[in-house]
Amino acid sequence: MKTDTARWDQLEQVVKETRNFLAEYDDIVLHKELYRTLFMYHLTILRDEVILLLKKFTTLPPDVAEEKEIECCGVMYNDKDAFKQHYEDAHNKKVLQSASLCELKMSLAKIAFFERHLKDYLLGGQESSCELLLNLRRILRRLDHTLKF
Repeated sequence: MKTDTARWDQLEQVVKETRNFLAEYDDIVLHKELYRTLFMYHLTILRDEVILLLKKFTTLPPDVAEEKEIECCGVMYNDKDAFKQHYEDAHNKKVLQSASLCELKMSLAKIAFFERHLKDYLLGGQESSCELLLNLRRILRRLDHTLKF
């Protein structure tokens, strides 16, 4: 009985981490234009982990990277240029300021922390939930759009 509880606790922890990552995503990738190569490397690795975890519990559509719309601030964007303009206007104002090394390290640490949780769950997690799968798909969509720009 104790191991059964531990499995559900592990699921709850990874769901919590996906929620946190989604909530902090814009701040994490805030300086992606200034450190493009570094961010693209780490985000690509994270994307692979998200896909592996999704594949563990579901089947992915063949065009997973070809999402036609992305939701941001309650609005669905199907035009890449319109989304990019919205993102620059609403979320990317700090990029114009110089990014501190501390902010960069914090962003990379958050990516590494989240990736470690995904890897651990990929190895030992046996349960899934609708919220976990939905959050992973949202993260994948955001990663895909970030990597395109």
